[in-house]
Formats: sequence, structure tokens, C-alpha cells
Amino acid sequence: MVVDTLKTTWIGGDGPRVKEFENKLAKLVGNSNLLALNSGTSALHLALRLADVKGGEVISTPMTCFATNAPIVNEGATPVWADIDPESGNIDPNDIEQKITKKTKAIMIVDWGGNPCDIRAITKIAKKYRLPVIRDAAQSLGSEYDGKPVGAHCDYVCVSTQAIKIINTADGGLLITKRKSDYQRAKSLRWYGIDRDKRVQGKTFWQYPISEAGFKMQMTDIAASLGLGQLPHLNKLLSHRRKIASVYNQAIKKSKTLRPQKVLPNAKSNYWMYTVLCETKQNRTKLFKALDEINVNAEEGHRRNDLYPVFKSYKKDHLPGVKQFNDTELIIPNGYWVTLADASKIAKVLASF
Repeated sequence: MVVDTLKTTWIGGDGPRVKEFENKLAKLVGNSNLLALNSGTSALHLALRLADVKGGEVISTPMTCFATNAPIVNEGATPVWADIDPESGNIDPNDIEQKITKKTKAIMIVDWGGNPCDIRAITKIAKKYRLPVIRDAAQSLGSEYDGKPVGAHCDYVCVSTQAIKIINTADGGLLITKRKSDYQRAKSLRWYGIDRDKRVQGKTFWQYPISEAGFKMQMTDIAASLGLGQLPHLNKLLSHRRKIASVYNQAIKKSKTLRPQKVLPNAKSNYWMYTVLCETKQNRTKLFKALDEINVNAEEGHRRNDLYPVFKSYKKDHLPGVKQFNDTELIIPNGYWVTLADASKIAKVLASF
């Protein structure tokens, strides 16, 4: 499909392949207000612009990829750190409410490893204070909450199709909006402020009415072609990840010191990352070494953002959930490359640990 696209007269942004990719994804995520972009980070940045956070505060989690919180600062807002549930890695709705002030402009939530947050509780709080919710669902394509796909919840949903995601476009992202008006504005902002569908034909030349300065964030037809080639395999990829996760879950039940990441009863994770929780930081080091002895590379997921020097000027609250999770989480291999035989070998280590 990529080769076919290269042979056409359109390989750049907002072409026929991008539109095809958007239409197919819109059905998968349950929302037609979907735009394909050049990165998940761009999706977050656009969402923050649409939420008009400049000069205000955005409540967010520090337990995430740096890409979640960098756009908050770049958009001229202040991140306010909320604590997390140490059993899931996801933001704690109760602490969100504690951090809301008159300066709060939005709530940023993150699905750790593709595991949905407590969206119902968070939405209730957001409605109470009339705040938009931006969901960093970068890792969540294929996940569900209340039986609905990723695009059916929250004011803004940001998905990544970067190189290591379940469906990738080498690099790319999706912005999904609840309101049609936000979709229309974002459609213009992603390419300088130009909406190709609003081209005006003058007496001699065509022109675009640009009313707001935008960005260079559109996806290319080449990137969309990569994604289109993978979409037919999504269900198979998701099924395999969940099968491997089930093997690990059963093994961990036999361990005296390990626990799996908590998944809410009304949520369905895609297990983009499989997270095992260790009893202590020292216990994690021992598990890392035990897996290394069978040539399995386990890793930390993301490090807490509030410790990065770039965020040192922002207030640091006592976040016990973040500390506990940051010190004890370990990511175990899960993906199409992990065979059931590989998973069984890893499971033996987990079960006897």
C-alpha cells in the first residue's frame, strides 16, 4: 500500500489515504470527530489549545511519559501534580478534586499501559466544576471502558500511532473530540489554520480564509498507508496481547510477593504494557535479575515527571501513590513477538518468585 501511494500524485498531508485512515479509525473508536496528526504529542498540544488552558493550571499525573506534560508547559499553562492509585498507575479521582482551584482550566488523565482510568468518577468531578477532560490514550487503541471503545469518552482523546504502538504509522497520532465545533477548529489548526474543505475560488486564483494561526501537525498519506496496512490485523494483535497477559496473571497468583496491575471491572485493557507490581524496590531489582538470567529484558515503564529538572519550578506535593508505583512497577515483555512458549518461560519465574 505504501508503494502504491508513492506512485500517486499525492504523498503529503490530508490526502486520500489520510481520509481513508480517518474514516476506518472513526468506526473503530466510536467517534467520527477524528483527525490524523503527525504525533500523539501534537494531539495533546491541540487538545490543550482547544481547551484554552494558557495562563491557567492543568491537573495531571507525573506518572507518565514526558510527552504528556511537556505540551502543558509549551501551551503556557502550569502542571499541577495529582496522586495516583498505586495498584493501577492511573490518576486518583479523589486527589484530582483536592487539587482543583479557580485557576484550573483542564484535567489531563493517562491510561497507564493502555489500562483505562476511572473515567466515570473523573467525568463526574469534571462536570461538577465545569472542566474539560483531556484523555492521554496514547497507548489505548483497542481498550474499552463501559463496553465502549476509546473514542466514546471525554472531551478530548489523544491516541498515538508512533513506531512501537499496536498500530503504527512510523510516527503519528489521533485527536478525537466530543464536540463537532472542536473537530472543525482542530482540522484547521493542524495545518497552519487552513481547512482544505473551505477553499475559496477567486477571479483568477484560489485561496483559503485563515482566521487563526495554526501548526504543521498533519499526517502524510505515506504514514496513513502504513497504518491502513495494519488495521486488518488489529483484533488478532489485541487477542494475542490479552492471551499473554492472562498467562502472566495466572502465574502471579502463585507468587508471594508480586501483583498484577489493577484493571477496573468495567474496563478492558489492551495490555500495550504488561505491568507487574513488586513488593519493594529491592524486590523489583531481584525480579529484574531473575528475568535477565533467562535472557528476558524487563524495564521500568515511565519515570515520574515531577523529578525532571525541567519541572523543578512547579510545586511538588507529597504523592505517596506515585512514589510506591514508581519504585515497584516493572514492565514484562508483551506483544506479537512474544510466543506462548516465551510467555510460559517467563511465567515460571513469576510464579516461583
